[in-house]
Amino acid sequence: MTAVQSGVRAESIRQSGEHVLFVEGKDENSLDSVVLEEFLNDKKINIKVKPLGPSFHIHSVAEALYKHHPNYYFLIDRDYHTDEFIENSWSNFPDPSKKNLLVWRRREIENYFLDPEFLILSEHCSISEEQLRKEILSRFQERIYIDAANQVIVEIREDFKENWIQKFKRLEDFQSREDAIEKLTTASEFPNYKNKVTKKLDVREIEKRFDDIFELLSGSKEILEFGCGKWLELQSGKEIVNSIVNSYFEIKDAKGNILQGIDKRREILKDLMRKPLNQAPNDFRELHNLLLKRIQS
Repeated sequence: MTAVQSGVRAESIRQSGEHVLFVEGKDENSLDSVVLEEFLNDKKINIKVKPLGPSFHIHSVAEALYKHHPNYYFLIDRDYHTDEFIENSWSNFPDPSKKNLLVWRRREIENYFLDPEFLILSEHCSISEEQLRKEILSRFQERIYIDAANQVIVEIREDFKENWIQKFKRLEDFQSREDAIEKLTTASEFPNYKNKVTKKLDVREIEKRFDDIFELLSGSKEILEFGCGKWLELQSGKEIVNSIVNSYFEIKDAKGNILQGIDKRREILKDLMRKPLNQAPNDFRELHNLLLKRIQS
């Protein structure tokens, strides 16, 4: 299997014509790199998979490299990105003008392993598909309020990142301390922004944001159902995968020892990635086809 490298820096990546997919993760054992390495290697795509740190780091490296390395591709979690941004990344990928950046449609890679129809394909599962469905629903139901609340925080934080005031440019207007203080204290942007912040942090506005997000996740259902709402796509799946795998799956290593914890989860998901391509989640199949088409072109 192709080795996965960690700690990759833009200036240290050698010039070559090889195809490389950079993903989130701090080292070679991060789930994204392990899973995708297994998936793409098993499907005979000649591409290396390398972890490159958190999403914001990948953005920075993509910005630095896309003009010079058209065979480097970058894949990140959904995070705060809009549906429009995400769909554009898929419809145009790989597109150097878009930094060869691709964004998962689901919140985290773990969410793709929480479809019962896919997860039950593992021969290491000890319960039925129907039981698996109930367990997955139960765990998402437990998390829906905290996930909705955290999404409110993420949205508000992103709103406040906008470039809401421009720096001064006219040197002739700044001949003294008094000039500078006057320009700063009379700038209309400050009271306007203060009003905007006050409005966004109003209790009624926060409550409305929460209700809108909750409705989006739940599909207006008190009890979550498969196919209703976007809870499977947008809620956090990391802890749920860990819980499901630890509770209802069993796998042994080459020496016959029962695996536990991170090693267990990694091997279960790697095993699922070895299934035929037509059984993989839709986004995995699409990723495979996009990369294959690009590499063969």
